[in-house]
Amino acid sequence: MERIKESDKRLFGEFAVLYAGFSKDERDRLEGFSKAYSERLRVIFSCPDDGDRVVGDIFKGGDGRCKDEDTDYPRTVIMSGFSEKGLFDFLKGLKGLNIPIHLVAVLTETSKDWRFGDLIKELIRESEEVRKRKAQSLKENQSS
Repeated sequence: MERIKESDKRLFGEFAVLYAGFSKDERDRLEGFSKAYSERLRVIFSCPDDGDRVVGDIFKGGDGRCKDEDTDYPRTVIMSGFSEKGLFDFLKGLKGLNIPIHLVAVLTETSKDWRFGDLIKELIRESEEVRKRKAQSLKENQSS
């Protein structure tokens, strides 16, 4: 996993964001925020049957794809084609919406070829691993 810095370097893929697992109201708010961030940003929503689809194919979907469809995925945000600085700004703005987000990722050359359901499982695994490391580190700091 490569660390992202605050540079002008453009990350992999076309300028787009994929949202999965949010309510109708949250999808409306996320779309409004995303379009206010940049009118050029394509906003894509997951469809209920995306689990077996390749992530890169989902990102080829049109602006507003599946916006009116509810899904059971964890609340996930996957970004593509942002500059590193832009990514940090976008995430800071997302935080300000006070919408719970469970998983955050950046599309990569590798992940574009994964099935969406497998990517979600991997993001959950990575998230749990990070939580365990943080808990262990906190525990070690408290005992020193």
